[in-house]
Order: sequence, then C-alpha cells, then structure tokens
Amino acid sequence: MNLNSLRLLKYVRSFVDGRVRIRHPALRREDVLHTALQEIQAISGVQSVEGNSTSGSVLITYDSERIPRERLFAVGEAWALYLDAVNNGKEAKIPHL
Repeated sequence: MNLNSLRLLKYVRSFVDGRVRIRHPALRREDVLHTALQEIQAISGVQSVEGNSTSGSVLITYDSERIPRERLFAVGEAWALYLDAVNNGKEAKIPHL
C-alpha cells in the first residue's frame, strides 16, 4: 500500500463491492461537491452518486464487474489528493478519470 492509498483510506467510511461512502471536509463546499458528483457520475461503470454537503459525504454505487478494485482505488487516490489540496486552499486540477 502506498502513501496515497493511506490518504484515501482515512476518508472511506464504508466499503463493500458495488458501494462506497467517502467523507471529506472539502465536500462540505457546494462547488466542490457539485464538481465531484458530476465527474464521478461520468466514470463508466458508476451507477449513481449522491452527495451531502452538510456531512461532506459522497455515496457511490458502481458495477463491481466493470470497475475493479484497483481502478476504484486509483480514482479514489486521485480524488483524495485533489480534495486535500482544495481543503488546504491550494490550486489543484480536477481529476478527469
């Protein structure tokens, strides 16, 4: 497991094949949440994405046959890096995966 994986795992609140809930303080910002919902929904194999800015959470349901765990972790790691940067007031490119 690499450093980025550890970064991601601290934000995962629940995970079973086909469903993952992420909580991150940056997702409390409506603009960040909206961008995350749009970008994640566009990933092939994602079935639905729900967000809550009050709790700073995103619930993703996906087809675990189409998105293997390795791909899911790669997407999650990219988003964890982005959200950490945004939360720290730094410029960051939105992950387009």
